[in-house]
Amino acid sequence: RKCRFHGMTDFFDCLSFLAMAHQSSDQKWILSANKSISNIDNFAKICPSNCEHKLLLLQAEMKSMTGEAKEAISKYELAISAAERNEFIHEQAIANERAAEFFLRYGDSSRAAHHYGEAQSLFLKWGAQRKVDDLLMSIAL
Repeated sequence: RKCRFHGMTDFFDCLSFLAMAHQSSDQKWILSANKSISNIDNFAKICPSNCEHKLLLLQAEMKSMTGEAKEAISKYELAISAAERNEFIHEQAIANERAAEFFLRYGDSSRAAHHYGEAQSLFLKWGAQRKVDDLLMSIAL
């Protein structure tokens, strides 16, 4: 793609690539995710307030995939804080949702519930009632 909207397409592409990598052993998804992370890293150097939280969330997701739980937790928390600091409510919500999924996979239902609650609250604040409804229907707690 020629137009990247300052990392937005790379961000959502990468989340999709990582989701596919979770379901497949095909390395093309990891390679594509790494390329997107590299692009976001370049954008974060130019404009950290717009891209730092995106980069941190993608790094958290990658750490989660490689089994580096402590590093993943740290990156999730940093991503959430950076998104909040820079007032990206919807991406703060996404980071909380992804953190909740991480904690659920690792058997920490208490922390998962906390992050799901934060995600729901933020999505609602952003005006995404349908997303909140979807979370409520699909949460496995």
